[in-house]
Amino acid sequence: MFSFSLPRFSLLTLASSQSFTTWTPPGPDDLRSPCPGLNSLANHGFIPHDGKGLTIPILIKGLKDGLNVGADFSTAIGGAGLLSVPSSPLATSFTLKDIRKHNFPIEHDASLSRADFNLDNGDNWMFNQSIFDSVLAYYDGMMETSIPVASAAKYNRVKTELARDPKFTYTPQQFVLSYGETALYLSTMGDPVTGVAPVDWVKIFFEEERLPYNEGWRPTAQETNLLTLGAMILQLNAANKEALPEGLLITTNTLKLAFGGYNPITGLLDHIL
Repeated sequence: MFSFSLPRFSLLTLASSQSFTTWTPPGPDDLRSPCPGLNSLANHGFIPHDGKGLTIPILIKGLKDGLNVGADFSTAIGGAGLLSVPSSPLATSFTLKDIRKHNFPIEHDASLSRADFNLDNGDNWMFNQSIFDSVLAYYDGMMETSIPVASAAKYNRVKTELARDPKFTYTPQQFVLSYGETALYLSTMGDPVTGVAPVDWVKIFFEEERLPYNEGWRPTAQETNLLTLGAMILQLNAANKEALPEGLLITTNTLKLAFGGYNPITGLLDHIL
């Protein structure tokens, strides 16, 4: 069984460096992931700025303090991170580089802002402006996001990569991760129920990997967690009028599959413990 204990000084050091108003880009030795949310939290110090030594307790605190994301989601992401370490299942920590692993929980084809692993020489983690511009094009002339428009932008990414990536993968796991990526930015940059967020905040979040605090953003009053994300995934999928075969019943089992075995009911990594 994993032990997720963390030395007391580590949390205290982390808490002293985190700031909504202070943003520092990664240095040459700092590690980053395909996830703009985790990268933003590292740039603000809510998780280690170097992207190393990540544990489940660090993620729980960092995501809660920085984005008001619940412990169930943070535990799922942390569990997937531990499984991505080459020495897993013996790993007790992981890095943001570890979670670049292709088609492993977090990384997936048809990202909103990253190239597919099988294209662009395997660069699946660096921000890709042209890909993100294809998402922003759906918000042209709009000040705020909406679930129908976000759903259309997300599904366009799937159609685009399906057409040009001969190794494109879109299993039930990628289905949940793909919709979950959209649900997460709508929830944390806007409203976890309606999916309404200022487009300018979304741009800053993706393009600068910065929390738009200076522009007026604040963590939402309602927590984002697996329950709220599952509900928004259902809304996003229901809004997609093109994808009749894409429908999938979102249950705790599908969320568990997507996050590599994490059970949101028991809070355990079932296939390890």
